[in-house]
Amino acid sequence: MRRKFYVTWVLLSLVVLLLLPLSSLAAKKEKPLVGEETFYFSLPSTHDRLISYVSEYYGKYHLIITFFPAAFTPI
Repeated sequence: MRRKFYVTWVLLSLVVLLLLPLSSLAAKKEKPLVGEETFYFSLPSTHDRLISYVSEYYGKYHLIITFFPAAFTPI
C-alpha cells in the first residue's frame, strides 16, 4: 500500500515538473502592455464632468488605469 502511494506521488511530481517549462514558454509569448500607447477615450469623473484623455492628459502626464472589481457596489 505504501509503495503504491510513493509511486503515485513520484509520477505526479514528474508530470508537474515536466509541465512547468511549458507554462513558462506560454507566458513568455504574451506581449506585455506596459509602456504601450492606448486608444483615445473619455470617462466620467467624480465631479460630474466628462474627462477627455486626448485634450487633457495626452503628452502632458503619465496615465495609470486601475480596476477594482465590485468596488462601491452593493455586492
